[in-house]
Amino acid sequence: MTGRGRKSLKRAQGEETRATLLQTGAELFARNGYNGVSMRTLAAEAGVNLATVSYHFGGKAGLYEAIIHKINEVRDQIFPPTGAVRARLAEAGETPEERAEVVDWFMSALIDGLLVRTDFLWGVVIISRELVHPTEIFSKMETEFFNPNLESLSVLVKGTAAHCRDETDAIITGHLIVSIIIKLLESHTLICKRLGWDSYQGHHKTIEAIVKTRIRGLLGLPMENAQ
Repeated sequence: MTGRGRKSLKRAQGEETRATLLQTGAELFARNGYNGVSMRTLAAEAGVNLATVSYHFGGKAGLYEAIIHKINEVRDQIFPPTGAVRARLAEAGETPEERAEVVDWFMSALIDGLLVRTDFLWGVVIISRELVHPTEIFSKMETEFFNPNLESLSVLVKGTAAHCRDETDAIITGHLIVSIIIKLLESHTLICKRLGWDSYQGHHKTIEAIVKTRIRGLLGLPMENAQ
């Protein structure tokens, strides 16, 4: 093998190790919280030595920050960004049903990102944990993740709700909407057991129809044609 080939192989192995640490770390932090995960546990679960974690990320804090960075990178795949919401509202008509269809579009994206896509699962749980037990990186998440997403929800509410009194109303209602989806995620095991499902997989259309209908009702929009 040439020197260039050895360097390419070493680089590929390093990228694979880094990806393994990110995936393992995301799962462990989601399950146990930041303070509930030790460097020794991280290394053991990832199948590497302690020095490898430090080499790639500088330690546990660096790994956690890298995971948060990856969550921020996929933000717009979970929450439609504000610009996209404004564009949809501008294209929609003024009737309640036309406004409700914008809500359906938004909720489809939210449900897909938070409930259906398993590649986002651990990141979503970490997000939920940060809201309840914020770490030192919370202020960064607030700026780069929470505020942009909550702003898009506020724009959605102000542009579709039958009666939105003011900014306070829009902000609280936006939080209500996302909280409903987060609670469905947190209660996944209990809900599936009660319904006799193995998981939400294969049932997301049923969940979508119910959630969209109820969110339409929350916003004072027609509930009959949620899709």
